[in-house]
Amino acid sequence: MVIFLQGCREDDPCPTCFESIVRCKVNGKEWKSNCVSNDPLFGCRAVSCYYYYNSDFSLDFFAGNSDNNSTLVMNQYSINGGAKLGLNSVDQNELYFIDRSLPDSNNCSRLKNLESTGSNIFEITILDTINYIIAGRFAFTVSNNCGDTIKITDGYFKSKFIF
Repeated sequence: MVIFLQGCREDDPCPTCFESIVRCKVNGKEWKSNCVSNDPLFGCRAVSCYYYYNSDFSLDFFAGNSDNNSTLVMNQYSINGGAKLGLNSVDQNELYFIDRSLPDSNNCSRLKNLESTGSNIFEITILDTINYIIAGRFAFTVSNNCGDTIKITDGYFKSKFIF
């Protein structure tokens, strides 16, 4: 008599294949994080995420788009309560957009003036401290001192984080 015992495991078939993603609409136009680099030594990263869940819940999150040379920044500082699972309060200089196609004089490329319209959202929907994955949604409107305004809608992010 022969007995076969087989165990089933639902492990990720490719644990190193995870790709961080950020997507949203910038003034109604699709925007997605990506990274194109000609630097063979250092390259670049489409998303950089640091989340300090063991101490103060601070989040440093940067997503770049090499196609249009722009960056989306979503920081949640501990002084304002940090970033926790669920809806988070949004404060000035925590959510902003860098558009390098705008003039750099007078710091016009940084759209950091968060509009206080009540439509600013930053929500963490997944916080996996075992696999170091954070995901959520966002929407906000920012302007600069040069009269430009950018409305970010339908935002979604999912990323590995370093703590």
